[in-house]
Amino acid sequence: MTIDEIKEFLRSRPGYLKSGAGKLASLLEVDIHDIKKALKIVRKELKHPKEKSVEENLVLRSRWYNGKEWCESYRNVDLDPRPLDKEDWKEIFKEIGGIKSIVSIDNTPPNDKTLVVWTSDKHIGAHIPDDALYKKQYNKHIFHERMKKVLLEIERLHSTNGKFEHLIIADLGDSLDGYNAQTTRGGHDLPQNLNNKEAARVHFFTHKWFIDSLLLNNIAEKITVLNVCNDNHSGDFGWQANFGLKQYGTLAWPNIVFVNQEEFLGHVIVYDRVYITTHGKDKKNKFKGLPLRVNAEIESFIFDYINDRNLQSYKAHVRKGDLHMNDLDCSRLKMSYWNVGSIFGASDWIMDNFSYTRPSCVFEIIEKETNNLESKIIWLD
Repeated sequence: MTIDEIKEFLRSRPGYLKSGAGKLASLLEVDIHDIKKALKIVRKELKHPKEKSVEENLVLRSRWYNGKEWCESYRNVDLDPRPLDKEDWKEIFKEIGGIKSIVSIDNTPPNDKTLVVWTSDKHIGAHIPDDALYKKQYNKHIFHERMKKVLLEIERLHSTNGKFEHLIIADLGDSLDGYNAQTTRGGHDLPQNLNNKEAARVHFFTHKWFIDSLLLNNIAEKITVLNVCNDNHSGDFGWQANFGLKQYGTLAWPNIVFVNQEEFLGHVIVYDRVYITTHGKDKKNKFKGLPLRVNAEIESFIFDYINDRNLQSYKAHVRKGDLHMNDLDCSRLKMSYWNVGSIFGASDWIMDNFSYTRPSCVFEIIEKETNNLESKIIWLD
């Protein structure tokens, strides 16, 4: 990071102005002398805030009294977080040791079924503090073990049902916990056990191993990897991570279709059903997320999307994440609404405000030309 980039980071996240130079230098992985210069400049600026115009697309972030006058800080609602640069991604690809293409040559005829694996809220990099209400742990090794359990269940279902016609691996958002120890919306400090580069590496290498394993085991005739990239924790950092995975995949896994969903709502069609996919919150506008259970207002919101995309002829199913809780609501005639649980489980904030939510994911088997729908929750702790 240059000094200008550090200054911009501090302006957009004024809470860090209270931090020491050493802590910030470690967090941002920059020289401590650059941090000290940037801190001095920005602290001085905020004592005399500049006038802000509507044309700059700024929103008020915080307001405080410094003992002499009222000060304000603003953020640009369209400002993207600083991406990992190309050198960061070069390091990741260099560690792979070359791209090894994997193409299934299994000619076993598939069944007439599609397996959908719904995962959500992996929160790679999240740390559960020692003073959390429930003494649980979460780190890159635990995340890998949970993904291994997901893989084992896929393999078990494959051995029971045979080769699937279609396998959909869906991630409903917040795959990474934050960026620079905050949500990518900013203003919300997060306890972390990985820095940005470490989190990106864990995301890439764990998913590479996972997809390699699916192909080597010939689980399905075709595979789709669906990633919801519009969410409140990962935001554009999650998009970057999934974009990097997709770029590698176009060479290493030419038969896999990648869908990186950038809109708040998206969909995937499975036979005569349409699955509406969303995280539940987004990276900018929707601070009040979709609820645990569907209501008339949400039903209307969903069907506006269905009508706009001409999906009225399909049976509608909504699958969302965000709340770290599992709840299937089939009370509506027109659609099902499933809040999918979290691979991570519960942060200390969730523990204090709700309860301990167990890590989990959801499996659905859809059979072609029937009303059969087999669903199950797998607990990962």
